[in-house]
Amino acid sequence: MLAPMKIAVKRRNFIFLALAAAGLAAFALAGRGRATSAEYALDRDPEVIAATFASAWCTACKILEPKLAKAIPSFADKPVKFVEYDFTFGETEEVRDAALADGFGPVFDRYAKATGFTVLYDPQTEEVIDVLTAGHSTGAMRAAIARALTIAENRD
Repeated sequence: MLAPMKIAVKRRNFIFLALAAAGLAAFALAGRGRATSAEYALDRDPEVIAATFASAWCTACKILEPKLAKAIPSFADKPVKFVEYDFTFGETEEVRDAALADGFGPVFDRYAKATGFTVLYDPQTEEVIDVLTAGHSTGAMRAAIARALTIAENRD
């Protein structure tokens, strides 16, 4: 009689652990992408792509993203496109396809192995202008993005 009880306890523990894991995953993913969710609405190609490499488990991302979220509204009418590549579940074909669709494909592979930063990229010259990290203040992020736009707009 004891064996069926042990099986029932193990089954209950397994179900509890599965539900807890699902809940933690949902909590970790809640709000993902908020920092870089500004839609690029201008009728011309972006001069700069600000590509954030992030994941739910990344400590640096938790510092970087709120600062970046405060900087983004300053560029609402500027030719900068903010995108985020989420590596919470590793590097997937979907993430790579999104980078290609965003015009960030030529340098994606160089940065796809890490998270916790934002690359300021000129899609016309295929050059990285700057990289923002959790160590940047919101003001420093604004200044770096503005500088990247000036560089990209004055290329020749």
